[in-house]
Amino acid sequence: MKVMPLGKAPWSLLVELVKKQGFRHKGVLQTAEEGVDVAILNLQTVIAEVNDFYNTQSIPYLVYKADPITFPTPNPAKYLITVNKNDLATAGALPYGITVTILLPPNSTESSLLELQSNLSDICDKNKISILGGHTEITQTTQNPILSASMIGFVPPEFYIPRDPQVGDSIICSGWVGAEGTGILLVEAGDLLSKHLDPIEYQQGVTIGNNLDISNQVINCNRRWHDDLHLVHDATEGGIFGAIYECLAPKGFGSEVVSKKIPLAPVTRKLANILKINPYKLLASGAVLLICNHEKVPEITKFLREKDCPAEIIGRVTEKGSPIQVDGKSIQPPEADHIIRGFEQLSRLKRVT
Repeated sequence: MKVMPLGKAPWSLLVELVKKQGFRHKGVLQTAEEGVDVAILNLQTVIAEVNDFYNTQSIPYLVYKADPITFPTPNPAKYLITVNKNDLATAGALPYGITVTILLPPNSTESSLLELQSNLSDICDKNKISILGGHTEITQTTQNPILSASMIGFVPPEFYIPRDPQVGDSIICSGWVGAEGTGILLVEAGDLLSKHLDPIEYQQGVTIGNNLDISNQVINCNRRWHDDLHLVHDATEGGIFGAIYECLAPKGFGSEVVSKKIPLAPVTRKLANILKINPYKLLASGAVLLICNHEKVPEITKFLREKDCPAEIIGRVTEKGSPIQVDGKSIQPPEADHIIRGFEQLSRLKRVT
């Protein structure tokens, strides 16, 4: 295995990397190439592609998102695309293109970088996202690989999902809460944690940790019930409690939420007990909050469940100035994600064993 020198990836390797781009939209005039520093889009073609999906003639909004992957995962390329794609979907936006910065520690091999780029290409091809460019560097400033992406998407104005909750709206939680944190903990310490889980529980944790993409459910809900969706928010760092707070605090609304109604997989609950963490404050990509007209809740939840995705009414929006409550108790602004506490507890368990 050939180790790469510090600095920018070697030219010969860049030539190989840019061959692994996967899907390319018709609207991409200039894509990633060695020696090229920018991407160029033909907006007329872009507009036509987006309007074909939403069956409209409007000039779409451009939606922009940037997010890194820093926690250990079995497939960082998949996680990188998923978390950015999920965020775009909460605005109703179709993902279109992405730029990726890859920072690798010293002694990284060419084969590891090529594998990473192949994974990026495969997941982007599957999701019809064009890799527009990026930067790759081997640097002493990091001990573990860091991936950071900037993704753009487009949504017609009449399908843009606002952040406009209304008093009396129902709060739906779809997807398994704490799924991402569960998956990461099992990747980090599967051998240790498997001693506390039966095989069915362990496999459930791996499965939910690998299935974090909520974007298709959201986009298709938006096409059907746009006028009834008042706010959509994917839960990430800070867990589902953090997501509830982020949805309502900026607008001044309160909530009445019942925690036992929140979809929580048995394996996540068990891991939380073992590691003495709050599962509702655990890294939660894979779950999404839909705040919507209560009259449409039966239709929306039925649609989501038909997609093999749990969907439960967990509460409602209350008047401005009222507290943001779960189980009758006010919740605080998002704090450090409890996966950090989980890692600390894992270190203690490893020392004991």
